[in-house]
Amino acid sequence: MDEKVNELWGNLYKDVKYKEAKVNYQALVFIGGCNYELLINDFPVDRYFGEGNGAASGSVPINTAILNKGEQTWKIRVYPVHDSKDVNGKVTMVPRPFLQPGARVELSIEGMRFKDNGDIENKLGKVVDFAAPLKKDDNSGQNILADAGKPYVEYTGTFQADVPYNLKGWKEGGDLSKMDPKKLEQQVLNQFKTFGGWIQNGNLDKIAEAKLNAEKEEAQALFFTKSLNDQYINDFITSWGRKNLKVEPIENYSLQFYGDGKIVSLVSNAYKKSPLWASFKNENDEANYTIYSLYFYIPKGKTELEVIR
Repeated sequence: MDEKVNELWGNLYKDVKYKEAKVNYQALVFIGGCNYELLINDFPVDRYFGEGNGAASGSVPINTAILNKGEQTWKIRVYPVHDSKDVNGKVTMVPRPFLQPGARVELSIEGMRFKDNGDIENKLGKVVDFAAPLKKDDNSGQNILADAGKPYVEYTGTFQADVPYNLKGWKEGGDLSKMDPKKLEQQVLNQFKTFGGWIQNGNLDKIAEAKLNAEKEEAQALFFTKSLNDQYINDFITSWGRKNLKVEPIENYSLQFYGDGKIVSLVSNAYKKSPLWASFKNENDEANYTIYSLYFYIPKGKTELEVIR
């Protein structure tokens, strides 16, 4: 199976263009006392849902959500922190009712150029530098989140991206939000179950073939070199082809639209991530798990869902 994956994906880097003009955009999110989901052009690139009264930060590449140069949109959805609770015998994440006064959200997006070894060659400057507005509390006089007390808040904006490529992506995809939601949900569920079966049976060749178009675009967006291409394949085989996986039932999920209605996926109601996951024991015989994200669209002139990311 690994040979087929290498046959399909091993030369993706050879078709990558514009390496001399490559620009990689990174989003840096800082949060404190809240949960969030970050979308670029209405496509999810980062999220955190869970416990967290402290602060955390992380950087994530966003080029795969940028289809061409020009104006892009960003959106950060902010939610109250979730608490781990036992509900009907199962541990689940339950959101608090309101955003806390001490919640903080900051987002910056910066263009960078990387060397072939992954080191930063140079920084091209920030195109987004945002901090959620604060206000003084009438009682304490301290700065608090201006939107504290709300169950949810959304901040949006735009930025210019100077990428040299032009990806087809989901531009010509059909508007899935106009389809019968029950029928569409069943189609998406069937796709998730198909991929789950392939994962359980170790059919990496079938997964690689189904994701080929998406991976070609990812290779271009991230300007794959041979070493990055090889690393990507190794990570895929390790995650999707891990031995002794047990794919768990797909349950307690909702249909979710992205890409202005052209992309669809399933999201766990409990953990706000993909409901397709598998459990396994690591090298120390400790229980662990892997989550598999899938996003689908229907290309122009076709009627069946296909993987786009």
